[in-house]
Amino acid sequence: MLIPRNSFAVLILLLAVVLTSCGGISSNLPVFYTPAATSNHMSYLPKPMISDSVKARNYVSASFADNTLPYETGSMSMGFVNYNRSNVIGNFNFSYGGFGYFGGTSEGYENTRRKISDDFYQKGVVGFGLRTSAGVAQVSGNTEFRILNWETALVYEGGSYASFRKDLRAKSDSLSIASNKTTLFTTGGSTELIWHGRKNPDRQYGFRLFLGSTIGLKRNINYSTEKISGLAADFSFFIKIKNAYGIVGTGSNLMNNSGKITIGYAF
Repeated sequence: MLIPRNSFAVLILLLAVVLTSCGGISSNLPVFYTPAATSNHMSYLPKPMISDSVKARNYVSASFADNTLPYETGSMSMGFVNYNRSNVIGNFNFSYGGFGYFGGTSEGYENTRRKISDDFYQKGVVGFGLRTSAGVAQVSGNTEFRILNWETALVYEGGSYASFRKDLRAKSDSLSIASNKTTLFTTGGSTELIWHGRKNPDRQYGFRLFLGSTIGLKRNINYSTEKISGLAADFSFFIKIKNAYGIVGTGSNLMNNSGKITIGYAF
């Protein structure tokens, strides 16, 4: 069957219009603006091992961390100052402490489907919070299995980025989905494996995995048609040589992702 030349031209034109429309629709997707500390506030809290002669210690440290928004539309960087005190009583251990942080939004990424607001750039972040951890452990040789720990973190976040998120929320822009929360409470469980050198017990190495949830944040951010999900997670590697220690960690929470490097001293 032959298609008339004019009809073929009309079909081509209609196809072009449909493809253009689809491209326009796919580029108009929302950007999610979450708190800067969403994926990096759950951190490893160092503790003495059961085999250590000193059962209670203080830990001070400084950290550098980032947080990437969902769909990698933008990021922020910040520095942390941390303190915690940890105790071991038999097979039971517990830690408590506080932290403060400051930083700002650093950049947005090229994303043809989700365009971050021009006002996102150079917004300040400041916050502080509390952390706790308590658990039980078993020892086998030079290895300690911290089988189950209960961990919590409470965070307050302020600064111009927090004000920016509140303003976006008030405007009800369908392409800017913003959390207006300034207080975050995260809780969950972790498991850890830590060991010391056979000849050098002052050298300790450990891995920890935390899984939990930030209470209320998912409900607060998912008020539009498109929604985000995901557990709060943190995976950390710990190394301690005498009184100095370092931690390398990576975190995620509701499609936010982060990395964190910590250097500290125990006394």
